[in-house]
Amino acid sequence: MKPLALTMQAFGPFPTQQSIDFTLLGEHPLFLINGATGAGKTTLLDAISFALYGETTGQDRAGKQMRCDHADDDCITEVEFTFAIGTKIYRVTRQPTQHVLGQRGNATVERRTTASLYELRGEWHSQQSLSTMDWQPIETRKVTEVNKFIEGLLGLRAEQFRQVVVLPQGKFRELLNADANERENILSQLFQTQRFKRYEELFKQQAGDLKKAFEKLEQQKAHILEGTGCDDLTQLEQQVAELKPRLETQQNALQQLHQQVVDTDYQLKQQHTRNAKSKDLQHAKQQHDELHTQQAEIDNKQHRINKAQAAIRLVPAYNDWQQAEVRLNASRQKQTQLSEDKQQQAKSLTNTEAKLEDARTKLEQNKPLRSTLQRLEELLPTVEQLERLTQQVEQYQSTLVQQEKEGKQLRTDYDAAQSELKQLRTEQQQVQTQIDELPELESRTQALLEQRKQLSKKQQLAEQAAVLKNTQAQLQRSLEAKLAHKQHVYNQVNELEQRWLASQAPLLARRLEPQQPCPVCGSTEHPSPAQSDANALVEQHELEQARESYRTAEQAFYDEQTTLTKTSEHEHQLTQQLSELADLSEATLEQQEARLNNERKQRTALLNHRQTLQHKLELAEQQRGQLEGQLDHCRSQYAEVKAKHASAQTELENLRQRWQQSDMSVAEVKPRIAELKRQLGQLEQQFEQAQQATQKQSQQYHATQAQLKAETEEGERLTQALKYAQQTWEAQLSASNFISDEDFKSAQIDESELKQLSQAVAEYNQRAIELKSTIKELQRYIDDIPPADIEQLTWQLEKLRKDRELEQSRFNHQQSVLLNNEKAAERLQQLAIQNQALEAQYASIGTLANLATGQNSQRLSLHRFILSVLLDDILIVASQHLGQMTHHRYQLVRENEVSDARSASGLNLAVTDAYTGIQRSTKTLSGGESFQAALALALGLSEVVQQYSGGIKLDMLFVDEGFGSLDEQALDAAIDVLANLRASGRSVGIISHVRELKERIDTRIDVHKGQHGSHITTRVNN
Repeated sequence: MKPLALTMQAFGPFPTQQSIDFTLLGEHPLFLINGATGAGKTTLLDAISFALYGETTGQDRAGKQMRCDHADDDCITEVEFTFAIGTKIYRVTRQPTQHVLGQRGNATVERRTTASLYELRGEWHSQQSLSTMDWQPIETRKVTEVNKFIEGLLGLRAEQFRQVVVLPQGKFRELLNADANERENILSQLFQTQRFKRYEELFKQQAGDLKKAFEKLEQQKAHILEGTGCDDLTQLEQQVAELKPRLETQQNALQQLHQQVVDTDYQLKQQHTRNAKSKDLQHAKQQHDELHTQQAEIDNKQHRINKAQAAIRLVPAYNDWQQAEVRLNASRQKQTQLSEDKQQQAKSLTNTEAKLEDARTKLEQNKPLRSTLQRLEELLPTVEQLERLTQQVEQYQSTLVQQEKEGKQLRTDYDAAQSELKQLRTEQQQVQTQIDELPELESRTQALLEQRKQLSKKQQLAEQAAVLKNTQAQLQRSLEAKLAHKQHVYNQVNELEQRWLASQAPLLARRLEPQQPCPVCGSTEHPSPAQSDANALVEQHELEQARESYRTAEQAFYDEQTTLTKTSEHEHQLTQQLSELADLSEATLEQQEARLNNERKQRTALLNHRQTLQHKLELAEQQRGQLEGQLDHCRSQYAEVKAKHASAQTELENLRQRWQQSDMSVAEVKPRIAELKRQLGQLEQQFEQAQQATQKQSQQYHATQAQLKAETEEGERLTQALKYAQQTWEAQLSASNFISDEDFKSAQIDESELKQLSQAVAEYNQRAIELKSTIKELQRYIDDIPPADIEQLTWQLEKLRKDRELEQSRFNHQQSVLLNNEKAAERLQQLAIQNQALEAQYASIGTLANLATGQNSQRLSLHRFILSVLLDDILIVASQHLGQMTHHRYQLVRENEVSDARSASGLNLAVTDAYTGIQRSTKTLSGGESFQAALALALGLSEVVQQYSGGIKLDMLFVDEGFGSLDEQALDAAIDVLANLRASGRSVGIISHVRELKERIDTRIDVHKGQHGSHITTRVNN
């Protein structure tokens, strides 16, 4: 970045506009910013920093505090900075929040912070004025967007810019004199290395998690071995190998007993089934005898079914005979009616023919009326033209009167619209002026929204902390309860195991036989066998359920313990976050929101009013245009109607003079024509009606005559059909078993009754077949199975079941022990594999965590190691500058030895004195030497930060004060170092009031202090 121009107005001590053209100072100059104390030298640096970032170099001076007290009330505080990056040139303009005189001049208004950024179009040469160039806006309103764009252009944030370009007064010594922790914070902020700190925490957390997982595996291993009674996995596997062959022998004996139980149980069930089927056989025979008593009734129903089915076959012939007789009777009745209709219609036809002849005679007698009507119709066009012209003249006259009224009204409306339009334009200008005077709201709204988010976050964190605290207490109580429950279940398991072992002795005692060895002790004498106690009996599954309950309770306890630990850690993190947001309060935000809402309402009201005025203005413009067009149209229409009125009046007078020769008035012609047409029309209508009536009556007579003939022929055909249908019925009846028509009718029954009779017969036959089949099957089953003693089989089955139960109990016990031991061995093997994996992970993660968090001989963490490498780069450059200023006496170095084993190392500074060959603390330097070391360190930091900032080249460096502590020789050396920076393409500005510098540096910017503010002059060494 290369500065080109700086313009300030009402900024700092400068009441009026002050400009600095850096291009006049030459290519890469070394110049002095000179002036008395308080004149405003540092304000130039504040102006550059404020224009770019909205912040001053000191940070303790806000932008809104930089308004000049000597400035006029109507003078706007503004800074404009023009700079080049490569071949592109940019201009940034920024105004702080300020109170200035409004446009009306009677009150001050607040103007909010604004920022604008422009880019130069085309090429620029140093001889051209920047103010006359073509500037393309990039962002003209949003402060945050301008800030982001500037940071992207320069690759530096505000704090980095102050360390790299502007070395403010009293600030560049901070890095030299800071302790290791402060230096770590400064370098971390400049180089954004906080991510390495997060890596340290991540490694530490992962190592802790692995250690906890390892301890949990050891606890699980001890618990599993405790349940088996073995000391290690090898002993457990040996015990499993010994149990397997014994379990196989017991299983074979148990299978033999089980097969004997199955066989005996099958024989017993077979005898029970044989007895039951004997009873079923007697019952089936009894039902068969009862069913045989219903045979006579079933035969009667079958006879009725046979007659009904025979009658169904005769129904079509009987129905045809009956229907033929009905159709013949209907045809005879229709013939009688048609003969009567024919006689009546013959009389009506004679009457209508007489009326037709009378109407024809009257029509011939009135032919003279047609001649008179034809003569009058020839005069009708002239009459209609007279009427039309008379109506047109009256209409034109009425239209002219109406248009005169409309023209006067349109002129009045047009004048009113013109006046309203002028008034709306004046009011619109006033509202726009008020809007321009309103302060900027967007950046303040964004800032307030961000504070509101932080406050909301604070409230959420407080609620979460309270919930977590309550949850922590609940988890603590729950953990204590689960611990007590775990111990209780453990005691129950021990008690059940003792009772289960005690219950095995009576089971073994049942199997003891006299003179047979005991399976436990081998003795053949059994003086006092164990007796079973029903209250002490414990089943194997009860013991397994109790053990599973203990494992569940134990796992629940460990899970609860882990949850409590995580909750405590989360609660601690929330407490730390709340402490960082302690300064936010609802009351302050509500005041700011209320003030901002009032301003927003005022702006919204004005904008709405402006929009309403604009809409009204558009409507008024549109209305005025419409009225002007209507007025022109009304004038042209008036002239056109007036001409038509005169033409129609002349034509009407001429036609009236020609009509005066007729013997009839105009008004008499049309009524006479209408009367003649009515008389002739009435006669013609009477003739036509008589003619139509005669024709209609003749058609009806002949139609009735034809229908009578057709119906007579149909009657003869139906007589023959009836004769044939009767013969067919009598033939089928005589061929059947019915002796008469009445016998046929009595055999007919409806369909539902026939269906019921058929179903009853079918069910009877089916039931008889089923009973015969059942009796046959039951008899065969009884004959196939020989009888046996059920009581003997029952006693034998019970004895076998008891023997199997005893053997099953022994087998279950041994099998349970074997399964539990196998599961335990399998789980121990899995835990061993997991343990090996955890050890492998911890070997790398644990070592990495120790290295990253500084648990090493150097007490150097990852974060400090990164910063130490960056600091070494800075010290290399700084030592070059310091050696030049001190004639190679001093070199800045980083201490590698750990001075205090309790603290971290890596960022402590020292100087190597070439005169003594001793390395010592920077705090032992004198005041002038300390300034030289601080200046060298600041220059080194500036160059290294620029290297790590993304490749942006910064061509300007400002150094503020500090040269007064140097002697003449040291001052020359410092100036030589700064002058040498010009060789690398950087311009250097020194801010100082030291007289010796003024004598040595000819190119300078002088800041002159006055009673009413300061002003600037530029002096260039030619």
